[in-house]
Amino acid sequence: MSFDHGTPEGRMNLWRAMVRGRAFDQAMCRHNNHWHEARGEEAVFIGGFAQLEADDIVAPHFRGACAVSLMRGSDPAELAAGVFGTDGSNSGGNWRGDICPTPSERFIGMFSGSLGTTVAYATGAALHLQQRHLKNVAVCAFGDGTANAGIVAESMNLASMLKLPLVFICQNNQYATSLPATTAIAGGTVSDRAKALGLEVVDVDGNDLEAVISARATAVARAREGGGPTLIHALTYRMGGHYMNDPETYRTRDEVAAWEKLDPITRFEQKLIVAGELGADEAASETLSLMAEMNDIVAAAKDAPPTENLVLNPSAYAEDWRIAS
Repeated sequence: MSFDHGTPEGRMNLWRAMVRGRAFDQAMCRHNNHWHEARGEEAVFIGGFAQLEADDIVAPHFRGACAVSLMRGSDPAELAAGVFGTDGSNSGGNWRGDICPTPSERFIGMFSGSLGTTVAYATGAALHLQQRHLKNVAVCAFGDGTANAGIVAESMNLASMLKLPLVFICQNNQYATSLPATTAIAGGTVSDRAKALGLEVVDVDGNDLEAVISARATAVARAREGGGPTLIHALTYRMGGHYMNDPETYRTRDEVAAWEKLDPITRFEQKLIVAGELGADEAASETLSLMAEMNDIVAAAKDAPPTENLVLNPSAYAEDWRIAS
């Protein structure tokens, strides 16, 4: 499937990927109290990971990882089963991906609750690609809060020192749980830190899909040609809470409403409508259809019977993990 934003077909596929990703995300919000909502950040994770080669390695931020997985061809039913840890997942219920999809050979999931580890895994993957003299690249994303983890600085230093084929994307939604990034990040910005480590740095409007795609395309081309790593610092906004039961006492309703006017899906949709490539009624109808489809898929995954996997049942951790959901 083409995600070339220079063609009408590619632009429609990009719009559809954002809407489909949000539909899956919002269905999870309704059915999973553990879920960490990604609404509002679609331009970063769809634009940041679209148009990559099948053999490129991706390590998205946990917020939006399922949308990236769907865009790269995952079956939504299998993906939902992976979130709830049931037989329908590709692990057969042995692994539960509560806030990230089931990993695969070219898709690095979040294996640890300690954020930043995926950045290190992606750095290691990029080192592997370089040592094998392959033209593929690794692309990883992380949040502004995770930017303060030491492992991120270590990864950037190593990537810069060795000129690894790696693209870092900081998905800056401006809050680390409840702490504003303006308070939490000392010494300027994440961009300033990356510059000090010798990385190429690009600051983009993270709610502008085409700006993110353009920055990512330049960074990937540079990495493929041996130019080394780039940091794309994408300023966006988390329209929902940090997690489903977040009381959100740390920000005002007016602030959220102001950013809702910059909704990346609405912005891109309006461009397509003005260009005559998408009808307003068509957009509304397809959005409703995808929302209903994903809701049914996620509800079915949650209601699936307990796993009968022979490895899980005799283990010391054998239980119906969905009780916690």
